Amino acid sequence: MGGCLVLSEPHVAIGYRHAFLAEAMADKDIDLLLPLSSGTVAAAYRHHGNLDYHEQQLAMAYAMRVGRGVHVGVAARWLHLGTADPHYEPLSFLGADAMVRFEPHSSLGIMLLAGSRPWDERRPWRAHAQLAFRPIASWTTLIEAESEERLRLRAGMQYLYHNSLALRAGFSTAPLALTFGAGFRVGRMQLDLAVETHRWLGITPQTSLMLWL
Repeated sequence: MGGCLVLSEPHVAIGYRHAFLAEAMADKDIDLLLPLSSGTVAAAYRHHGNLDYHEQQLAMAYAMRVGRGVHVGVAARWLHLGTADPHYEPLSFLGADAMVRFEPHSSLGIMLLAGSRPWDERRPWRAHAQLAFRPIASWTTLIEAESEERLRLRAGMQYLYHNSLALRAGFSTAPLALTFGAGFRVGRMQLDLAVETHRWLGITPQTSLMLWL
C-alpha cells in the first residue's frame, strides 16, 4: 500500500520492500494482507529518509467485492514528518482514499482512486487512474495517470514465464525515470529485484520479498 490500496490476494501475505536512494536515504515498506469473508484488510508501514530527515506513514485499508468484477475500498493514513534540526517542529497529518476497480473481462482492468493529501499545500488532493490489459495470458501491460504538480504518466509491461519468473520494464514522466526488474516465485515466497534510473536520484536499486501464509 504505502501510496495505494493492495487487494485481492486470497491468502494472508506479508511483504517487505527496500529502495536504496541517494545520500544514505532509504525507502522501506512493510505490508500485511488479511482476507476476510466479505473482503480484504490491508495494513502498511512506510519509512522514508535518513538520519537528518524522515517521513513515517501508517495506512489501513479495506476493500470488498460488490458485484461481478467490481471492487470498492477505503483507506486511512497517518503521516509523520520529522527532522534532526531542532528549529523545525515535527508535523503529523491524517488523509483518506477511496477506490473503485472494474474487471469486466479477465484481460482488462480499470482502477480509479481519489484521496486527500493535507501535507501538500500546493496539491492537497490526488486522483489516480490505472488501466491494465492482458493481450495474452503471459503478458500484462499497465498504464497509469496521477495528478501531481503536473500530470504524471507511467507505463509498464510484464512477461510471466511458467508462473515462476516475471520480467518487467517501464517508464514514468515528471521527471523521466526508467525501470527494469525481475521477479522470482518459489512456493509461497516471491522475491523481486528492480533498478530505476532517475533524473535526480541516479540509479536506484530496489528489493522486495513477499510471503503467503
